[in-house]
Amino acid sequence: MKPTSAANPTPAPAANPAVTPAPAPEPGLRIVDDIETLKALADPVRVTILQLMMGRTGRGLRGWTAKELAAELGEPQTKLYRHIKHLEERGLLRVAETRQVSGITEQRYVAAQADLQLSRDLLGRPDHADDAAAAFGAAIGSYRDRFLTASRTGRIENNAEAPPEESYRRPLMVLGDVRLPAERAVEFRDRLAGLVDEFLEGPDQEEGILLNVLLAVYSESESATG
Repeated sequence: MKPTSAANPTPAPAANPAVTPAPAPEPGLRIVDDIETLKALADPVRVTILQLMMGRTGRGLRGWTAKELAAELGEPQTKLYRHIKHLEERGLLRVAETRQVSGITEQRYVAAQADLQLSRDLLGRPDHADDAAAAFGAAIGSYRDRFLTASRTGRIENNAEAPPEESYRRPLMVLGDVRLPAERAVEFRDRLAGLVDEFLEGPDQEEGILLNVLLAVYSESESATG
């Protein structure tokens, strides 16, 4: 915002007074460290909204109306209003623009952060175990629903004959358990973490290929099981 000079003490009105843009700070990482925000993430629809707005839109730079979200997600617009308001109340979404369309107030929302991370301290509290489980379940459920929808509508090309430069068209999914020597287990986990850092931690490329990724590796503690 430019400073007001003595010759012009009153800022000029906006060119379109019906449109009210909000400040647009650069979105960054938000660490979820309170129980109410954790509970807000315990719903697959809300998680999907956030994934869409943070992942596919240049790290939250694009705004979405409830109507646009409903069309993209295949959900009733009336159903999404409740979820959007819940996310806005927790500061996960913010209103970027408000305008009048045919006498109706329309709001455009953007993600308030580029990435979310759950606090280890929050997850480590036994009294929040159920809420943490619900949040993880919602994230997995969101991925499952999007995968099944894409599969049923033919948007996943299971093309085994794709050339090497288009190997991303061949879905890769692994589910199972494997026993490895400790040093190999360390190597496996750390190499996967390195790939995440190398390929997934940077900003989205607007013209790039969209990859939907779900990655999880864990080892059960022997002391906890026996």
